[in-house]
Amino acid sequence: MKKVLLSFVGGLLIGGIISYLFLDNNDSNYEIRNYYGIDSKQVKEWDFEFIFNSGIIIAGISFIIYLVWTFIEKKTKHL
Repeated sequence: MKKVLLSFVGGLLIGGIISYLFLDNNDSNYEIRNYYGIDSKQVKEWDFEFIFNSGIIIAGISFIIYLVWTFIEKKTKHL
């Protein structure tokens, strides 16, 4: 259980950094002018494509960390 949790935390950190640096986080907010008598109204939306792609990267990095950790444990037991 400890290995799974630490793999997820490591994947969250490393995957989060990779996502922040390499994915294009577009601002999906936009402004509507003259909206029913109001001068302007700003609509804020989430960028679901960025969130989904970041989640895939984080899950993939977590899985890779888990696999490498398991492989290293098996190799060190046989020594």
